[in-house]
Amino acid sequence: MNCTALPPFDVAIIGAGPVGLLLASLLGAKGLRVLVLERRTELPAHSQAIGITPPSLKILAKLGLDDEFIRRGVLVRDCHLHGESGHLGCVSFRDIPDEHRFILSLPQTHTVAVLQEKLRDHSTITLRAGVEVTEVRQGDSQCAISFNDGTPRVAQARYVVACDGARSRVREWLKLKSTGRNYGVHFIMGDFVDRTSLKHEAHLYFTAQGTIESFPLPGGLRRWIAQTRERIDCPPAGLLGQLVKKRAGFELPPEDQLNQSSFSPRRLNCERYHDRRVILCGDAAHVMSPIGGQGMNTGFADAEFLANVLDTILLDQSRAEPLLAAYDRYRGKAARTAIHRAGLGMWFGTWTGKPLSVIRDFVIRHLLCRGPIRHHMGPYYAMLTIPYNTIERVPVDALKSQTA
Repeated sequence: MNCTALPPFDVAIIGAGPVGLLLASLLGAKGLRVLVLERRTELPAHSQAIGITPPSLKILAKLGLDDEFIRRGVLVRDCHLHGESGHLGCVSFRDIPDEHRFILSLPQTHTVAVLQEKLRDHSTITLRAGVEVTEVRQGDSQCAISFNDGTPRVAQARYVVACDGARSRVREWLKLKSTGRNYGVHFIMGDFVDRTSLKHEAHLYFTAQGTIESFPLPGGLRRWIAQTRERIDCPPAGLLGQLVKKRAGFELPPEDQLNQSSFSPRRLNCERYHDRRVILCGDAAHVMSPIGGQGMNTGFADAEFLANVLDTILLDQSRAEPLLAAYDRYRGKAARTAIHRAGLGMWFGTWTGKPLSVIRDFVIRHLLCRGPIRHHMGPYYAMLTIPYNTIERVPVDALKSQTA
């Protein structure tokens, strides 16, 4: 069967989720020819990731998108913590050392929509939706990407970036070594019309039966997440509301629920993020618990770093391997830190039973929310203390030494 070939591109991106779209715009802003290939033709049904941290807003500002994101989202300035013994304290972002003293709550569907619209600003970007990538072949100077949109086609690109998510097929094709495991804890979540008085605050309820998390969303909505003893793929109607009522005391009428889904967090991190001309980015390279909202933001920082790396390489091919090795090293360290933090927070937050709940209440009330540690909690959860979280924080001299 004959294949239709497309004109050559500088970079082909597989996957048009938030990370892939951000990377495409960052590359397009540099004048690079970019092809984006996406299997889906519609936005995801559920809102998925919702938290956007200050470092990510800084990256979005480079595209002039920070104000638009802030306009659409909800500014969460305080996160209140509750336990078996009542209100334990508050993690506040009001005094963090950043111009954005909040976590922005914006459903992933909105994030994707804004980033898709941004692609139109760059004539060098081509987006193809509803296509299935079937093969990536690497050559000495470029890659061949085979895909099918009803007609078999082949695109040529000097580099390929896999942004195809936690179940990345490209990662499987490359057979890069990785470490990972399931955490053995389970959750259900849903978005509701918000009839509470919680306004723009986040609230976490740590109980002996399991945790409840609650976050404001735009449009008068609120997300609720409940820990369950086992995975429930099809939660019965009203179950989430029952768990919230029992553990947090709020009535959630079934008719106010807009959607629901279940998830069982796992972790994964590749030892290397590239193989010659094919590079992993975002969840394709590393997977972490969504508790704490660090996954997408870590991917945004990957995209920022990689856009600068690819722009430099395409100008001077002799610097390719040292710069890609720097991408592996710096973004690998950032991901390991984020994965560890997400796992630690989930482990601590999902303790069940009265004895462990008493210990957790004490630690939160007397150690985390009081004394000198209290002032570090906001920057910690705002991801301001993740190493190399934006390109400005990568040691310039160290990066130059990679290309000397």
